[in-house]
Amino acid sequence: MYRQILIPLDGSAFAETALPLALEISRRTGAKVHVATVLEPVTSFAYEGWEGAAVEWSNQYLEDVLERIKGQAGGKVTHAVLSGHTIDMLQGECEAHGVDVVVMASHGRGTMSRLWLGSVADGFVRQAGVPVVVVRPEESAEAMSTFEHTFETLFIPLDGSELSEQALGHATEFGELFDSAYHLTRIVSYPVDIASPYLPHTAQLNQQILDDAKKGAADYLEAHAENMRRRGLRVTTSVAVDAQAGHGILSESEAVGADMVAMATHGRKGLSRAILGSAADKVLRGLHLPLLLYRPSNALED
Repeated sequence: MYRQILIPLDGSAFAETALPLALEISRRTGAKVHVATVLEPVTSFAYEGWEGAAVEWSNQYLEDVLERIKGQAGGKVTHAVLSGHTIDMLQGECEAHGVDVVVMASHGRGTMSRLWLGSVADGFVRQAGVPVVVVRPEESAEAMSTFEHTFETLFIPLDGSELSEQALGHATEFGELFDSAYHLTRIVSYPVDIASPYLPHTAQLNQQILDDAKKGAADYLEAHAENMRRRGLRVTTSVAVDAQAGHGILSESEAVGADMVAMATHGRKGLSRAILGSAADKVLRGLHLPLLLYRPSNALED
């Protein structure tokens, strides 16, 4: 059960598109809502009194936000203006307030990438020890005054690892709030040619390897689906074939008509990212649906 929700804001209407979903979760759970913004030092542009003016403006902005959402949350609403490195400050705020879930706006590409939240979501999900729900509005979106989204189908990609399976609990916790159904999928890669394509039977052998992999993936997904069905959940499954896991997740989520994607991710950076980590990066940048990302505590960073 969610008890404390954090909403990072940067002063833009784009960032405020996270508010309706966060408030809806609060109404359904009674969770408290904590709204925060972070001022990062900008020494090259600083002038005497800049910090004080920035803090004053930010406090006024958050107070205005709280006035606009007054009465819309299911629990107490608080706010904070923080100063320092954005990702570190938000992580500290999660720990200080016992945050159970973070709801924030982000985007994939385009002119909106100049916004504060553009890079913050990308970095924050690699450090956050709690689930992060990333809302992906259109670039021209203005803040909505009411919640208008449904979550009929939650799409959960698994890769056969215990780490990926840790997203299941968080996905079902979210889905139960909206009486969602669930769709489990696994992306199977095309086999690497084990012999010269000019030799006889190579194509048939590769096809057999692919068929075996698809059957194994289907059996794996069905086992998890059955466990969930025993709890009264509605679950379907599918296996997709794609050279890249991230691209396969994006394509399959669209094919099944998903309303949200929920997945675990490694916290790793650079070349050491495992398949699941790089797939999450691809999904974070390319998905046009809400995304629930969770970095398990045992997903080690470099």
